Amino acid sequence: MSDTEKSQAIEPGRMAIFTAASAPSLEEAGMMEAMSFTQAGADEVPATEGEMERMQAGGKLTVPFRQRGPGGLSLVEIEFAPGYLLPRHSHSSDCLYYIVSGSIVMGQRELGPGDGFFLPADQVYAYHAGPEGVKLLEFRTESAFDMKVYEKDMARYREKAMASMDAAGR
Repeated sequence: MSDTEKSQAIEPGRMAIFTAASAPSLEEAGMMEAMSFTQAGADEVPATEGEMERMQAGGKLTVPFRQRGPGGLSLVEIEFAPGYLLPRHSHSSDCLYYIVSGSIVMGQRELGPGDGFFLPADQVYAYHAGPEGVKLLEFRTESAFDMKVYEKDMARYREKAMASMDAAGR
């Protein structure tokens, strides 16, 4: 199966079987628009090659299922390494998360297997993966959405993200 075939979306109203092996990455699926920043100048200090490599190695997002068109149901499988820190951000669609394994820390709460959370569209949030990392399922009733980042200084965020992964032993 070619990469183009793997990233094909399913027609609504039809039964569909999907496999993990054929799931494209979130980037390959083209579901999420490029990150945008809510604070002017937040990204004026570019990430180093090492920072980029480390952040990319710490996260894996695949799209086992998505329907075509507006309002199409989608499922994203997310895996983050121990200590992986997400920036404060929001998305343009409602989202339901379910933790399969590992844990996250969101604010003062630690959530583990069987726990989850719902976020309405445009709700700002962040979390970091626990000491074992985390595997989550993300359910949306949209197959296209954005990501707005609310960090004022991405260079400072990257410092915190690297320190969080270091503290988790990565």
